[in-house]
Amino acid sequence: MMNITKTVALFAICALGLPAHGMSGDEILKISDSRFIPRICSYIITIKTEDQSKKTSVNVAKGYKKGNDRNVIIVREPKRIAGSVHLRRGNVVWSYYTTNKRLMKMAYHSTFMGTMVNYGDIMATELSYDYNVKETKVNPDTYVLTLVPKPGHEGYAKIVLTIDRKTMLPKKREYYALSGILMKMSDVKEIRTQNNVTAYLVQDFYEPLKERHSLVTFEDVRVLGDVPEKYFNENNAKFLGGE
Repeated sequence: MMNITKTVALFAICALGLPAHGMSGDEILKISDSRFIPRICSYIITIKTEDQSKKTSVNVAKGYKKGNDRNVIIVREPKRIAGSVHLRRGNVVWSYYTTNKRLMKMAYHSTFMGTMVNYGDIMATELSYDYNVKETKVNPDTYVLTLVPKPGHEGYAKIVLTIDRKTMLPKKREYYALSGILMKMSDVKEIRTQNNVTAYLVQDFYEPLKERHSLVTFEDVRVLGDVPEKYFNENNAKFLGGE
């Protein structure tokens, strides 16, 4: 009788879309975040974008990440803007361009250097910092989380995130506007780990009709003990770029 009761209870949990093993949706999200990009690290990011006419462009930068709200990217290519710096500290994003020597505050949703991604897509990799889990669905092989922005945080109106239950790594993301329109999607194409930490990652961002897409590669990911706080000070941005 007791086993039947437990079976019925477990079935009810799954039917309601609640996570098993006592984990909440927010706990699942935090675990997935911790396995996606190391909390404190350096990396090389390459963004290859293809438009409707199959014309391609390539952006390459060196990045440093510290915790869930510090990220800085120093441009290497294209050469005409090499040394330009983009940084996130908390809920604020700054850009410094070597072409005009100007420091500008950027919106989370601003397009990053003519690609399919915006600043938030590549500089806010820990979704649990900016989003709460509104709904959790448990499938045999995946968790599907519906995320909404936390009060006072910028972000998409909704993200639907699919996580592999075995690895706890993200598999797919769907990004929605306030109108409910699906703006774009991203698939995690490949993840390689070293000592159980992500060392190489490929993520493909694309429009619903796949007319444009940006292939984002994080490589040479190296876990660090710390990153100096001055790296995330907008007033030091031009010095990070070598000026």
